[in-house]
Amino acid sequence: MGRNSTNPAGTGIEFNYSGLKNVFAGASAPATLALLVERLGAQRVLLVASNSLSHAVDDFAEHQAALGSNFAGLFHDIGSHTPRSDVMRTLEVAREVDADLLVSLGGGSIIDACKVVQLAIDQGVESQAQLIEYAQYGDGSCGSKYADFSLFKGEPKIRQIAIPTTLSGAEFSNNAGVLNTQSSAKEGYRGIDLCPQSIIYDPQLSVHTPQWLWLSTAIRSLDHAIEGYCSADSHAFLDGHFLHAMRLFASSLPECKHNRENLSARSLNQQAVWLACVGLGTVSHGASHGIGYILGSLCGVPHGYTSCVMLPAVLNYNAKQQASRQEAINEALGSNEQSAGDSVKALVAKLGLPTTLRDVGVTKEQLPDIAERAAKHPVVRANPRKINDADDVMEILELAW
Repeated sequence: MGRNSTNPAGTGIEFNYSGLKNVFAGASAPATLALLVERLGAQRVLLVASNSLSHAVDDFAEHQAALGSNFAGLFHDIGSHTPRSDVMRTLEVAREVDADLLVSLGGGSIIDACKVVQLAIDQGVESQAQLIEYAQYGDGSCGSKYADFSLFKGEPKIRQIAIPTTLSGAEFSNNAGVLNTQSSAKEGYRGIDLCPQSIIYDPQLSVHTPQWLWLSTAIRSLDHAIEGYCSADSHAFLDGHFLHAMRLFASSLPECKHNRENLSARSLNQQAVWLACVGLGTVSHGASHGIGYILGSLCGVPHGYTSCVMLPAVLNYNAKQQASRQEAINEALGSNEQSAGDSVKALVAKLGLPTTLRDVGVTKEQLPDIAERAAKHPVVRANPRKINDADDVMEILELAW
C-alpha cells in the first residue's frame, strides 16, 4: 500500500511475510546445516552449488560431510542469470534422487534455480512448455498460471535452505528470475513460500567469493534498499529497515574492501542485506532494477554491475520529484555529495567497481534496443518519475553512459 493511497476497506498497511522461518547470521555453515537437516528430518538432500565452490575441495567437503548419510547428490552446472535449461536439468536430478530438501550454496542464480525447481515439483511440471505457463515476461505479458496463488495448496512438497555466498538478496524473495537464452530475455516466476525456509550467513565461507562479485552484489542490495525507500509502496516500518541498511553498507563495505579477511565487516555486509531485502515482493522497484534486468539478459552484464552503473543515473533522473527522500539517502550514506546519485556513484568508485555503461562493455549501438525493451518492462514503468517511452529510458541511459 502506498504512502499517499487510501484503503477503502479501512485495513491500513498490510505487510505480507514470506515463508522464511529463520536466519542464522555469523554462523558456521556446516554446523548449522547439520542442525537444520536434523530438525527437518530430511533424508535425501540435494546440494546445489556454484561451480567454483564445488571445486573448493576443503569447504565443499565440509558441507557434504555435514549432511552425512542424508547427502543424496550434487548439481553444480547452473550458469549466470539462471538459464531455463539449467533449471530443468536441476529438476531432473532432484527427481532422480527423490530429494526431500534442496540446499543452495552460492549466489542468486543458484538460489533462484532452487526456487523454480520447488515450483516445478509442487506443480508437477514435467517440461519447459509447462513451466513457462507460470512465467511473466519482460514486456509484462505472462503465462496463464503466472502468480495464480490458488494453485499453491497445502504445504510445499520440498523447500530450500540457502547458504548465500554473494550479497544479492535473492534468498529473501518468493520471486525467481530465469533466462531464456534463445531470446536473451528474463522470465519471472512467483509462488507462495518459494523463498528458502532457512538462510545461513557464514562470513568465513564468503571469503572465497571473488571481491568484485562480493562488493558489486552488495550494491545490488543497496539498490533494493534505495529503490524500496523511494517507492510509493514503502511505509515507516520498511523505511527504517531500508535506511539502516544504507548506513551499514556505507560503513562496512569500505572496511571489507580494505581487508577482505575482516569477518566482522563481512557479517555486517550480510546483515545489511537482511535489512535491505525485507520489502522484496512487497514494494515496487524502479528503473534501476528494470533496466538492470535488460542489461543482464541482453548484454550479459552481472546483476551487481547493473546496479553500480544504473542506480546513480536513475536517482539523478528522479531527483527533482524526490528531494526529501534523496536528502535522507545522502544522510544515511554519510555523504557530502550534492545528490544521492552522486553519493552512490562515489561509494561505487571507492569500492573499485564500474560506474558507467562503457565500463561494463555496453556499446552505444546497443542503447536503442535496451531502451525499447526497458520501456515495456513493468518494473521500469513503476519508476517514481513516470517513464512513458523509450526516449525517457534513453535519457537515463545517457546519464549512465
